[in-house]
Amino acid sequence: MQLLVSLSAFLFQNVSEQPTFKEKIIMKRTIFTALVAIATFAACQKSGVLIKDNQCLTAEIEQIAQTKTYMDADNNIRWSEGDQIVAFMKSSYGHKYQLISSFAGKTYADFSIVSSGSGNLSAGTEWDHNVVYYPYSDAVEAEKSGSNYTLNVTLPSEQTYAPDSFGNGSMAMVAVSEDSNITFRNVLGGMKLQLKGTQKVVSITLIGKNGEKLSGSATVTAYTDETKPAITMASGASTYVTLNCGSGVQLNENTATEFIFALPPVLFNYGFIVVVYDSDNEHYEVEADETNTVLRSSLLVMPEITLLPKGDYVDEYGISHGRGVKIGETVWAPVNCGYHATDYKYGKLYQWGRRYGQGYSGFLYDINGNELGEYSDATTPTIEEGGVSAVTGNHKSKENVFYIGSSEYSNHWVDSHEDKLWSSKPVKTEYDPCPAGWRVPTSEELEELCLNYSSWTIENNQPGYWFSGASSYTETVPQVFFPAAGARYNGDGYAFGRGTHGYYWSSSLHYSSPYFGTAYCLYLHNDYTVVDDSTGGRADGYSVRCVKE
Repeated sequence: MQLLVSLSAFLFQNVSEQPTFKEKIIMKRTIFTALVAIATFAACQKSGVLIKDNQCLTAEIEQIAQTKTYMDADNNIRWSEGDQIVAFMKSSYGHKYQLISSFAGKTYADFSIVSSGSGNLSAGTEWDHNVVYYPYSDAVEAEKSGSNYTLNVTLPSEQTYAPDSFGNGSMAMVAVSEDSNITFRNVLGGMKLQLKGTQKVVSITLIGKNGEKLSGSATVTAYTDETKPAITMASGASTYVTLNCGSGVQLNENTATEFIFALPPVLFNYGFIVVVYDSDNEHYEVEADETNTVLRSSLLVMPEITLLPKGDYVDEYGISHGRGVKIGETVWAPVNCGYHATDYKYGKLYQWGRRYGQGYSGFLYDINGNELGEYSDATTPTIEEGGVSAVTGNHKSKENVFYIGSSEYSNHWVDSHEDKLWSSKPVKTEYDPCPAGWRVPTSEELEELCLNYSSWTIENNQPGYWFSGASSYTETVPQVFFPAAGARYNGDGYAFGRGTHGYYWSSSLHYSSPYFGTAYCLYLHNDYTVVDDSTGGRADGYSVRCVKE
């Protein structure tokens, strides 16, 4: 999980399952019943013909739902100024109706006709039903499909922020009826974020991690037998949706601000990512790894989270370790990736190209190389045969699995020759284990760091070296400490060298062939007075020290 927030929870409950997120705190689910709006055409319609000089529709909203234009403090739904609907009056010709201003803020309303779209003002006779859709768009098309009706619509990729509500025009609904009694039903569901902090939020983007379609072209099916409507996203639909917050919404450190997305019903197979952008052009990521479902007519409520000041190294547990140490032009994280003061004092050990690291169980040595006994982190890995896909090896369910080198390619844990799991360029990739705003260093950055360093020393009971980069090492220059965290061998998963050896991955490849897949790493040892760049098999488990993006 990668984030720059203090995240104590990120979990939803649905009817059939209880998915889990990073911190195992249960998220409340709020269900809102389908909106029922009664559109009475009797005053406007006579013998199937719409009377031109009395062109109006009347709509009433029952107080049992949470959808449509906006929600008030009591979760009642009220019409909004400028609301428009498209009505197909027993024909494929769509007519535009707009809310009469005096009804804004009410739960019922009259709508007056604005235009007849591509048709005329006469109601058709080729259909048995009236079909009505909110929000209006002149691109909405409807057609009869057997005994039901389908509408070609577009879900906007950008929604507009509204305080404590959906943005106007975001929450789609559809109605179908043989007569003047029109029952609107929700087409979409929703997700509520609750954010605290000091930032001014200008936009929030939601992205599925498995290519889920969240906006763009879609087909809505309106059923004539009281079946709930369905929506199917087009193959070319977009995999993201953005909430535009205009000039910015100021967060508060003590009281959470709500941000609500309208979303099609969707199964997030591998979770999703929320990216928050502030007025200083900084961004904050919250990544959910588990399967989660957005249901039609359901609002998924996220617990309160706090956006920490940008620039800090915030680990996977939501703990900030400060802004890191700038050496030359590179800012180095103050601790190893996966570090935890109680459970992982040396950080975790990562296979090249994997998002998740594992703990250490093996022999421990003192600063002079004398065996002290065995060392075990809070959780040590399960050993499994390699040769899995990159997606499988980087799935949350496999975070505590160490893959021994595949039978075909001993230096690889992955089943194919994949060189872009981490980037040789200073660019963060999808499977980078570092927190948001940080990435795995390149070999060049490691080489520059180890130009100067201390003698073999001990810091917080951990043997290792202090590195000062281009500056000659003294205790007064900027420096960063790398402990001898040991390693895990790709052949059988054997862990060794904690206290005497240290191996730190770079993102840069050495040999990219399937048979000799290696990558550059920083190697340190208690017997040597120099520290060299070396290479390691990509299925080995080494430490990672992140650098700031």
